[in-house]
Formats: sequence, structure tokens, C-alpha cells
Amino acid sequence: MKAVKSRDAWWTVLVVDPLALLVLPALLRRPWITPFRLTAGAAALGVASTASFATGHLVVGAVLYELRFFVDCLDGKLARLRGTSSRRGAFFDFACDVVLIGSTIGALGWYLVERRGVPPALPFAVVVLALVTLWLVLFDTTVPRPTGPAGRGPGRSRIGAFLASRRLASAPWTIEVETLLLFLAPLTGSVGLIHAVFGVAAAYYALSSARLATLIYRRLPADAA
Repeated sequence: MKAVKSRDAWWTVLVVDPLALLVLPALLRRPWITPFRLTAGAAALGVASTASFATGHLVVGAVLYELRFFVDCLDGKLARLRGTSSRRGAFFDFACDVVLIGSTIGALGWYLVERRGVPPALPFAVVVLALVTLWLVLFDTTVPRPTGPAGRGPGRSRIGAFLASRRLASAPWTIEVETLLLFLAPLTGSVGLIHAVFGVAAAYYALSSARLATLIYRRLPADAA
């Protein structure tokens, strides 16, 4: 289907896309609803989520964050259906993602530190590592990828084929971590669980950024001395 990507994050494919495809026909019938306006609406929801987390309204912040993500997924789908996808739109969308993901993580961390006495080192590290990872994700799109066979073994190829047949990315990615940290954990209202998920997120972002940096470095051409 034209509206969805050939492969996407697990949370997007399994949870968000089935709901988004129900909403898209109504959006298509309303020309005044544009991808740009959806992105702006998602940004407004992200700001509201940030404010809710910072003031200790965890459940409200979690719901608003997931609504932001849902609306943010709709803009690209609508653009693909209407044939209006553009590099400017993609840049605006990604810029909003970086700012809002960083701010919501920071706001949730602020709540843990200021209201619950959690040491600031872990929340601060997660904000920094998340921003580094997102920057590397963007930079990765500018580096040419090698062509030819990937050289994977038969077992891994079967797993890859299984995931590809269901439009699933090869592994859980940043969206799953952000969903766990900014939606599922805050919904419980448990500070201990949220703090533990911050630890999981820190480990994930550290490993992910190291892996991405290594892959990008290997693909870059060696400059002459």
C-alpha cells in the first residue's frame, strides 16, 4: 500500500499503522488538512506533553506524547498518498522530532530529579545520548551505502525475510525505546519503573550511537593524507 513504508518500526507497523489507515480516508477528503499542518499539530501536542511531564502529570504527558507520535505518522502517509512528499517536509518533520523527543525526555527527567530526588546524571545522559543517536540517524542518510550482497548467513537471511514480509525493521529501533520511555512507563505512574527504563534507554542509546558511528565511519571514503 502506498501510504505505508515498505519496512518500518515494529511499534508503528503493529500498533499505529492499523489505526492510521482507518483515519487516512477522512483526511484525504479534507484538502485543508495538509502534511505540514499535521506536523505542526504533532509539534503542539509534543509541547503539551513536555509541559505535562515537567509539572508531574505523567499519565497526561504519556497520552499526549503518543497522540503526537500518531499524528506525526499521519503526515508522511498523507504526503505519500497525495504525492506531495518533499525534502523540506521531511526536514521539518525530523527537526520537530529531534526537538520534541529531546524536550520530552528532558522534562520527564526533570520531574524525576526535582520532584522525586533522582540523581540527575542518568536523565541527563539519556537526553544527550538520544540527541547524538538522532543526529547520527540523520547523518547516516547522507552517506552512500555499499551495493552488492550483504553476505549474511542462511539463518539470518531467513529471519530477515520473515521480518521483511511483515514490513518489520530488522530489529527494534529508537521508536520502541521512546515508546517505552515516554508512553508505556509513564502510564503506570511508577517512578521506580520510569527510572529503570531510563537506565534501559541509556544503555540502548549508547550502544546504538556507537554502532551507527562505526558503520558510518566505515562507509566514509578515506581521504588522502
